[in-house]
Amino acid sequence: MMSLIKRGVAAYDRWCEKMGLVPENRRCCAPVRYDSDDSRHPANRGKQEGGTVKVKPDAD
Repeated sequence: MMSLIKRGVAAYDRWCEKMGLVPENRRCCAPVRYDSDDSRHPANRGKQEGGTVKVKPDAD
């Protein structure tokens, strides 16, 4: 039963990718939750491969 579900999800993922429905192309205002190890997670934004983070000074 589990293999049937996994095959169905994989087929749906392939269909979504074929139709261009991938996270990079989303056009929605709904909030998105990312895993903490994902580079798109708010805590990881701005981090680069070199390990340095460039921060703009606040304009007061």
